[in-house]
Amino acid sequence: MPQTDSVFGLVENDFQHSRYTAAMMKLVKLSNVYSKDLNFLNLLAKTQKALLDFSGLVKTIQAKAAITGAIADHIGCMNLLYSQGRLNEALDVALLLQESALNTVESKAVTYCLIKIYIEFTDYEGLQEVISAGNSESIDDVMLWASGLISLSNGDKNQALVFFRNAVLANSKNDQAWVSLALLHEEMGDRELALANLEKALDANPDNSLALKLMTKWYLRGVEQTQNMMKKIRHYLARYDFDEEISLCHMQMAKEANDQGTVSFEVEKLFLSDPVKYASIKKTSEDGIKNL
Repeated sequence: MPQTDSVFGLVENDFQHSRYTAAMMKLVKLSNVYSKDLNFLNLLAKTQKALLDFSGLVKTIQAKAAITGAIADHIGCMNLLYSQGRLNEALDVALLLQESALNTVESKAVTYCLIKIYIEFTDYEGLQEVISAGNSESIDDVMLWASGLISLSNGDKNQALVFFRNAVLANSKNDQAWVSLALLHEEMGDRELALANLEKALDANPDNSLALKLMTKWYLRGVEQTQNMMKKIRHYLARYDFDEEISLCHMQMAKEANDQGTVSFEVEKLFLSDPVKYASIKKTSEDGIKNL
Protein backbone atom coordinates (compact mmCIF):
# COMPACT_ATOMS: atom_id res chain seq x y z
CA MET A 1 0.00 0.00 0.00
CA PRO A 2 1.44 3.44 -0.91
CA GLN A 3 2.29 5.94 1.77
CA THR A 4 -0.78 8.09 2.32
CA ASP A 5 1.05 11.40 2.83
CA SER A 6 3.15 11.08 -0.31
CA VAL A 7 0.25 9.95 -2.48
CA PHE A 8 -2.13 12.66 -1.30
CA GLY A 9 0.72 15.18 -1.51
CA LEU A 10 0.96 14.59 -5.27
CA VAL A 11 -2.77 15.15 -5.61
CA GLU A 12 -2.61 18.32 -3.50
CA ASN A 13 0.23 19.60 -5.67
CA ASP A 14 -1.83 19.05 -8.82
CA PHE A 15 -4.78 20.77 -7.22
CA GLN A 16 -2.77 23.79 -6.08
CA HIS A 17 -1.50 24.23 -9.64
CA SER A 18 -5.03 23.92 -11.09
CA ARG A 19 -4.23 20.57 -12.70
CA TYR A 20 -7.64 19.25 -11.73
CA THR A 21 -7.87 16.52 -14.37
CA ALA A 22 -4.47 15.17 -13.36
CA ALA A 23 -5.53 15.23 -9.71
CA MET A 24 -8.71 13.34 -10.57
CA MET A 25 -6.79 10.67 -12.52
CA LYS A 26 -4.59 10.03 -9.48
CA LEU A 27 -7.62 9.89 -7.18
CA VAL A 28 -9.42 7.41 -9.43
CA LYS A 29 -6.44 5.06 -9.18
CA LEU A 30 -6.55 5.35 -5.38
CA SER A 31 -10.30 4.91 -4.99
CA ASN A 32 -10.32 1.17 -4.32
CA VAL A 33 -7.81 1.49 -1.48
CA TYR A 34 -8.89 4.77 0.09
CA SER A 35 -12.64 4.95 -0.65
CA LYS A 36 -13.44 5.17 3.07
CA ASP A 37 -10.55 7.48 3.98
CA LEU A 38 -11.82 10.94 4.97
CA ASN A 39 -8.73 12.72 3.65
CA PHE A 40 -9.24 10.98 0.31
CA LEU A 41 -12.92 11.93 0.25
CA ASN A 42 -12.15 15.56 1.09
CA LEU A 43 -9.61 15.74 -1.75
CA LEU A 44 -12.02 14.04 -4.11
CA ALA A 45 -14.79 16.49 -3.21
CA LYS A 46 -12.50 19.49 -3.78
CA THR A 47 -11.43 18.15 -7.16
CA GLN A 48 -14.96 17.29 -8.26
CA LYS A 49 -16.10 20.78 -7.31
CA ALA A 50 -13.24 22.33 -9.30
CA LEU A 51 -14.19 20.19 -12.30
CA LEU A 52 -17.89 21.08 -11.84
CA ASP A 53 -18.66 17.37 -11.48
CA PHE A 54 -21.64 17.92 -9.17
CA SER A 55 -23.13 14.49 -9.76
CA GLY A 56 -19.92 12.90 -8.49
CA LEU A 57 -19.66 15.48 -5.71
CA VAL A 58 -23.08 14.49 -4.36
CA LYS A 59 -21.97 10.84 -4.14
CA THR A 60 -18.75 11.83 -2.38
CA ILE A 61 -20.52 14.02 0.19
CA GLN A 62 -23.06 11.26 0.78
CA ALA A 63 -20.23 8.76 1.34
CA LYS A 64 -18.53 11.13 3.77
CA ALA A 65 -21.77 11.75 5.69
CA ALA A 66 -22.37 7.99 5.94
CA ILE A 67 -18.92 7.51 7.50
CA THR A 68 -18.88 10.44 9.90
CA GLY A 69 -22.58 10.68 10.73
CA ALA A 70 -21.83 14.36 11.40
CA ILE A 71 -24.77 16.75 11.21
CA ALA A 72 -22.62 19.24 9.28
CA ASP A 73 -21.91 16.65 6.57
CA HIS A 74 -25.59 15.76 6.26
CA ILE A 75 -26.49 19.45 6.02
CA GLY A 76 -23.83 19.88 3.35
CA CYS A 77 -25.34 16.97 1.45
CA MET A 78 -28.84 18.44 1.81
CA ASN A 79 -27.78 21.84 0.49
CA LEU A 80 -25.85 20.32 -2.40
CA LEU A 81 -28.83 18.18 -3.43
CA TYR A 82 -31.02 21.29 -3.33
CA SER A 83 -28.57 23.32 -5.41
CA GLN A 84 -28.61 20.59 -8.06
CA GLY A 85 -32.39 20.59 -8.27
CA ARG A 86 -32.72 17.20 -6.59
CA LEU A 87 -35.50 18.52 -4.39
CA ASN A 88 -37.08 15.25 -3.27
CA GLU A 89 -33.73 13.88 -2.12
CA ALA A 90 -32.90 17.14 -0.35
CA LEU A 91 -36.32 17.01 1.33
CA ASP A 92 -35.70 13.45 2.56
CA VAL A 93 -32.40 14.50 4.16
CA ALA A 94 -33.96 17.62 5.70
CA LEU A 95 -36.86 15.66 7.21
CA LEU A 96 -34.45 13.13 8.71
CA LEU A 97 -32.33 15.94 10.13
CA GLN A 98 -35.41 17.42 11.79
CA GLU A 99 -35.53 14.30 13.96
CA SER A 100 -31.96 14.87 15.17
CA ALA A 101 -30.75 17.00 18.07
CA LEU A 102 -29.75 20.19 16.26
CA ASN A 103 -28.14 23.32 17.58
CA THR A 104 -29.52 26.74 16.63
CA VAL A 105 -27.35 27.16 13.53
CA GLU A 106 -28.08 23.64 12.28
CA SER A 107 -31.80 24.01 12.90
CA LYS A 108 -31.88 27.27 10.94
CA ALA A 109 -30.04 25.67 8.00
CA VAL A 110 -32.57 22.83 7.85
CA THR A 111 -35.50 25.23 8.23
CA TYR A 112 -34.23 27.47 5.42
CA CYS A 113 -33.80 24.50 3.10
CA LEU A 114 -37.29 23.21 3.88
CA ILE A 115 -38.74 26.67 3.23
CA LYS A 116 -37.04 26.84 -0.18
CA ILE A 117 -38.16 23.34 -1.12
CA TYR A 118 -41.79 23.86 -0.12
CA ILE A 119 -41.86 27.19 -1.98
CA GLU A 120 -40.60 25.49 -5.14
CA PHE A 121 -43.20 22.76 -4.67
CA THR A 122 -45.85 25.46 -3.96
CA ASP A 123 -46.66 23.32 -0.93
CA TYR A 124 -48.03 26.00 1.39
CA GLU A 125 -49.34 23.44 3.85
CA GLY A 126 -45.83 22.09 4.31
CA LEU A 127 -44.49 25.64 4.46
CA GLN A 128 -46.99 26.48 7.20
CA GLU A 129 -45.86 23.44 9.20
CA VAL A 130 -42.24 24.61 9.03
CA ILE A 131 -43.19 28.12 10.17
CA SER A 132 -45.42 26.81 12.95
CA ALA A 133 -42.65 24.52 14.21
CA GLY A 134 -40.44 27.53 14.99
CA ASN A 135 -40.58 29.52 18.19
CA SER A 136 -40.91 33.27 18.55
CA GLU A 137 -37.15 33.68 18.91
CA SER A 138 -36.50 31.89 15.60
CA ILE A 139 -38.74 34.17 13.51
CA ASP A 140 -36.51 36.12 11.15
CA ASP A 141 -36.74 37.80 7.75
CA VAL A 142 -36.81 34.51 5.83
CA MET A 143 -39.67 33.15 7.91
CA LEU A 144 -41.53 36.46 7.68
CA TRP A 145 -41.14 36.39 3.90
CA ALA A 146 -42.38 32.78 3.78
CA SER A 147 -45.34 33.76 5.98
CA GLY A 148 -46.18 36.45 3.44
CA LEU A 149 -46.26 33.85 0.67
CA ILE A 150 -48.62 31.74 2.77
CA SER A 151 -50.90 34.76 3.23
CA LEU A 152 -50.88 35.36 -0.52
CA SER A 153 -51.80 31.72 -1.16
CA ASN A 154 -54.81 32.30 1.13
CA GLY A 155 -55.78 35.44 -0.79
CA ASP A 156 -54.90 37.84 2.05
CA LYS A 157 -52.87 40.53 0.26
CA ASN A 158 -52.96 42.99 3.15
CA GLN A 159 -51.50 40.48 5.58
CA ALA A 160 -48.92 39.45 2.99
CA LEU A 161 -47.92 43.10 2.61
CA VAL A 162 -47.35 43.35 6.37
CA PHE A 163 -45.19 40.22 6.39
CA PHE A 164 -43.10 41.33 3.38
CA ARG A 165 -42.57 44.80 4.88
CA ASN A 166 -41.53 43.29 8.20
CA ALA A 167 -39.17 40.95 6.36
CA VAL A 168 -37.26 43.79 4.70
CA LEU A 169 -37.31 45.79 7.93
CA ALA A 170 -35.70 42.80 9.66
CA ASN A 171 -33.16 42.42 6.85
CA SER A 172 -32.86 45.01 4.08
CA LYS A 173 -30.63 42.57 2.16
CA ASN A 174 -33.46 40.06 1.63
CA ASP A 175 -33.80 40.54 -2.14
CA GLN A 176 -36.51 37.89 -2.43
CA ALA A 177 -38.75 39.77 -0.01
CA TRP A 178 -38.16 43.00 -1.96
CA VAL A 179 -39.22 41.23 -5.18
CA SER A 180 -42.32 39.86 -3.47
CA LEU A 181 -43.15 43.40 -2.33
CA ALA A 182 -42.65 44.65 -5.88
CA LEU A 183 -44.99 42.03 -7.34
CA LEU A 184 -47.63 42.83 -4.75
CA HIS A 185 -47.38 46.59 -5.24
CA GLU A 186 -47.59 46.13 -9.01
CA GLU A 187 -50.70 43.99 -8.56
CA MET A 188 -52.16 46.73 -6.37
CA GLY A 189 -51.53 49.28 -9.13
CA ASP A 190 -48.52 51.11 -7.69
CA ARG A 191 -45.83 50.62 -10.35
CA GLU A 192 -43.64 53.44 -9.03
CA LEU A 193 -43.35 51.74 -5.65
CA ALA A 194 -42.92 48.36 -7.34
CA LEU A 195 -39.94 49.70 -9.29
CA ALA A 196 -38.46 51.17 -6.11
CA ASN A 197 -38.76 47.72 -4.51
CA LEU A 198 -36.94 46.15 -7.48
CA GLU A 199 -34.15 48.71 -7.11
CA LYS A 200 -33.79 47.64 -3.48
CA ALA A 201 -33.73 43.97 -4.54
CA LEU A 202 -30.95 44.62 -7.07
CA ASP A 203 -29.02 46.75 -4.58
CA ALA A 204 -29.09 43.76 -2.24
CA ASN A 205 -28.38 41.21 -4.96
CA PRO A 206 -27.43 42.38 -8.48
CA ASP A 207 -27.72 38.75 -9.62
CA ASN A 208 -31.44 38.47 -8.89
CA SER A 209 -32.60 37.50 -12.38
CA LEU A 210 -36.32 37.81 -11.61
CA ALA A 211 -35.83 41.40 -10.44
CA LEU A 212 -33.93 42.17 -13.66
CA LYS A 213 -36.63 40.64 -15.85
CA LEU A 214 -39.41 42.49 -14.04
CA MET A 215 -37.57 45.80 -14.18
CA THR A 216 -36.96 45.35 -17.91
CA LYS A 217 -40.70 44.85 -18.33
CA TRP A 218 -41.86 47.69 -16.06
CA TYR A 219 -39.18 50.38 -16.16
CA LEU A 220 -40.01 53.95 -17.18
CA ARG A 221 -38.74 54.46 -20.73
CA GLY A 222 -36.08 57.09 -21.37
CA VAL A 223 -32.43 57.35 -22.46
CA GLU A 224 -31.02 57.52 -18.93
CA GLN A 225 -33.27 54.71 -17.67
CA THR A 226 -32.36 52.50 -20.64
CA GLN A 227 -28.65 52.98 -20.03
CA ASN A 228 -29.16 52.21 -16.35
CA MET A 229 -30.94 48.98 -17.24
CA MET A 230 -28.21 48.05 -19.73
CA LYS A 231 -25.61 48.49 -16.98
CA LYS A 232 -27.52 46.24 -14.58
CA ILE A 233 -28.06 43.55 -17.20
CA ARG A 234 -24.42 43.59 -18.35
CA HIS A 235 -23.27 43.25 -14.76
CA TYR A 236 -25.37 40.08 -14.54
CA LEU A 237 -24.22 38.68 -17.90
CA ALA A 238 -20.58 39.29 -16.98
CA ARG A 239 -21.03 36.75 -14.17
CA TYR A 240 -23.17 34.18 -15.97
CA ASP A 241 -22.19 32.73 -19.33
CA PHE A 242 -25.71 32.40 -20.66
CA ASP A 243 -29.19 33.10 -19.41
CA GLU A 244 -31.75 32.98 -22.19
CA GLU A 245 -34.31 35.29 -20.60
CA ILE A 246 -31.71 37.85 -19.52
CA SER A 247 -30.22 37.80 -23.02
CA LEU A 248 -33.68 38.61 -24.35
CA CYS A 249 -33.87 41.50 -21.87
CA HIS A 250 -30.45 42.70 -23.01
CA MET A 251 -31.56 42.53 -26.63
CA GLN A 252 -34.69 44.53 -25.84
CA MET A 253 -32.69 47.23 -24.06
CA ALA A 254 -30.12 47.35 -26.87
CA LYS A 255 -32.88 47.72 -29.45
CA GLU A 256 -34.37 50.65 -27.51
CA ALA A 257 -30.89 52.21 -27.30
CA ASN A 258 -30.38 51.71 -31.08
CA ASP A 259 -27.33 49.54 -30.30
CA GLN A 260 -27.51 47.19 -33.27
CA GLY A 261 -24.14 45.62 -32.48
CA THR A 262 -25.40 44.35 -29.13
CA VAL A 263 -28.68 43.23 -30.69
CA SER A 264 -26.78 41.18 -33.28
CA PHE A 265 -24.47 39.72 -30.62
CA GLU A 266 -27.38 38.55 -28.47
CA VAL A 267 -29.20 37.17 -31.53
CA GLU A 268 -26.14 35.05 -32.35
CA LYS A 269 -25.96 33.74 -28.77
CA LEU A 270 -29.65 32.81 -28.81
CA PHE A 271 -29.41 31.20 -32.24
CA LEU A 272 -26.44 29.07 -31.20
CA SER A 273 -28.33 27.90 -28.10
CA ASP A 274 -31.43 26.88 -30.08
CA PRO A 275 -31.20 27.28 -33.89
CA VAL A 276 -34.79 26.18 -34.50
CA LYS A 277 -36.38 28.42 -31.90
CA TYR A 278 -34.42 31.51 -32.87
CA ALA A 279 -34.08 31.08 -36.64
CA SER A 280 -36.62 33.78 -37.41
CA ILE A 281 -34.97 36.21 -34.99
CA LYS A 282 -31.61 35.65 -36.62
CA LYS A 283 -33.16 36.31 -40.02
CA THR A 284 -34.66 39.64 -38.98
CA SER A 285 -32.71 40.71 -35.90
CA GLU A 286 -33.99 44.27 -35.88
CA ASP A 287 -37.54 42.98 -35.43
CA GLY A 288 -36.50 40.07 -33.22
CA ILE A 289 -38.19 41.11 -29.99
CA LYS A 290 -41.48 41.85 -31.76
CA ASN A 291 -41.43 38.41 -33.39
CA LEU A 292 -41.05 36.45 -30.16
